[in-house]
Amino acid sequence: MKALVLNGPYDLSYEERPYPDCLSDHVVVRVDAVCICGSDIHAIQGHQPLFTFPRVIGHEVAGTVHQVGQAVTGLAVGDRVCLMPCIPCGTCHSCRKGYTNSCSKLQLYGVHQDGGLQEYLAAPAQRWLKVPGTPAPQTLSMLEPLTIGAHAVAKLNLQPGDRVLVVGAGPIGVSCAVNARTYGAQVVLADTSPQRRAFCQEKFHLAVLDPFRYDYLETLQQLTDGDLFDGVIDTTAAKASMEQDWNWICHGGKIVFVGICNGTLELDGLSFHMREPSLFVTRNSTRQDFERVLQYWQLGFLEPDRFITHTAPFEQAGQALLQWVQPDSGVFKGVIQFPV
Repeated sequence: MKALVLNGPYDLSYEERPYPDCLSDHVVVRVDAVCICGSDIHAIQGHQPLFTFPRVIGHEVAGTVHQVGQAVTGLAVGDRVCLMPCIPCGTCHSCRKGYTNSCSKLQLYGVHQDGGLQEYLAAPAQRWLKVPGTPAPQTLSMLEPLTIGAHAVAKLNLQPGDRVLVVGAGPIGVSCAVNARTYGAQVVLADTSPQRRAFCQEKFHLAVLDPFRYDYLETLQQLTDGDLFDGVIDTTAAKASMEQDWNWICHGGKIVFVGICNGTLELDGLSFHMREPSLFVTRNSTRQDFERVLQYWQLGFLEPDRFITHTAPFEQAGQALLQWVQPDSGVFKGVIQFPV
């Protein structure tokens, strides 16, 4: 089988590899589509701190079951599946409590182990989610990034009518925004990029503000009748943004950091404390998040295809990925498609 290997920064090549072994508790899946994540982009650029070369990247994977191990039940040849890419140890304190997404020894397909940009991928059956029907592969590959937003939004414990500000209008920010709307929340996005603001307004019918405008705070107050927001989700990973998020919440509001700041954050201790806020961070997603996203997609409340702006066939993926990582590429979400 063919695999696309990232040998080093901006160095991609195709290799012939053996068909993977199917262990008794594993499933071998024919890969149909791989959606490209921001972490994949960072890996190609050489900026992924958890990454080691060489590696087959790609963890947003859709496929069709090709072979089933002897001990596997619940999956059969021909089933459509998407990968749940977190690889928990199953034995640490976090795993025993069910927090598999924050396992102390967590690994990830496409980062610590080879991922989806190969014709076949073998993984334990519990890492695959069966999806009913015959969904389009590119649609199915978008479910995983939607689960990241679902996991973040769940931290807010939203009620209908709650107000949510999402800072950062990239794919994960928009994932958070559309997931928040499934709770009946009123959602506003903020982003410094005029192109991103226009894209989100057109494709997702979301209100998107420019946080650099002189009247940004005044606008936030007008939109919330002066109460500000019940929840703020920050996906930017930017120190300057994350240190200001508490200014946009109401008293008793909640903040969720999705983006990871590689540095020290400073808060005004007294002012922060007096609002009695709740501060959360979020990491990856769980099976429950996948099941919720699947349910709301099937109900029509989530539309994965709206995220996808670019596609390329697997045989041209090496060239396409090097184009997609360029700052002026215009890619929001790109999908690599395999022959079906």
